[in-house]
Amino acid sequence: MFKNVLFQLHWLLGITAGAVLAVMGLSGAVLSFEDELLRAANPGFAEIAEHHADGQLPLALSELVPLLQAGGDRPLQRLRVDATGQRPSVARFAGGKEHWVYFDPYSGERFSALRGQAFFDFVEDLHRHLAAGERGKWITGSCAIALLFFTLSGLYLRWPRRWWHWRSWLAVEWKRSGRGFLWSLHSVVGTWVLLIYLMSALTGLWWSFDWYRSAANTLLGVAPAAKHKVATGAALNLERIEATL
Repeated sequence: MFKNVLFQLHWLLGITAGAVLAVMGLSGAVLSFEDELLRAANPGFAEIAEHHADGQLPLALSELVPLLQAGGDRPLQRLRVDATGQRPSVARFAGGKEHWVYFDPYSGERFSALRGQAFFDFVEDLHRHLAAGERGKWITGSCAIALLFFTLSGLYLRWPRRWWHWRSWLAVEWKRSGRGFLWSLHSVVGTWVLLIYLMSALTGLWWSFDWYRSAANTLLGVAPAAKHKVATGAALNLERIEATL
């Protein structure tokens, strides 16, 4: 009885949450190639890489930051400098992505826009929130819980009688046909990817739910990060920032 109910839940969530998980998986796969595709679409990265290969040094932050802040009064919230040209260097000013500035760390030259960046921004939003804001974030988090259920229930449902034989776990029974073959294929493939799915679910929940993040920090003995209020008009301590690069 219990096994039958578990199977029905496994099947039902597979055709509902599974569709959302497929979207998350495909969008995540696209994001994994973001840096490579952006480099291919923006020739400026090649020039930055050449500067790095020639042993040149990027501008000091004391020179770079004023160039980026010129003509604007919005506070700088985050700065990423990649002198290798492998990833875009970006200054994130308050007010959203329309106020982010991409730049050449060797000259301080601003890029009007990165080709393809808007596409990847959308893909990231789709991956994390289904492009539906907080409601979408709740849905993707719930589907991450469903993925965790898939891994554990699937392991229970496919537990072989001769569990001590590795072939029962890792080898498809090619001689079977019809539903028997599909069951064997599904079970074996599920076993191969079980750890990947488990890690995807456990790490994905970190970004979805505060309660999960707090519980994980407590379990790992990590103190929660202190929240500091930063005055918008305060000057940046550039020497301290530069020491972290």
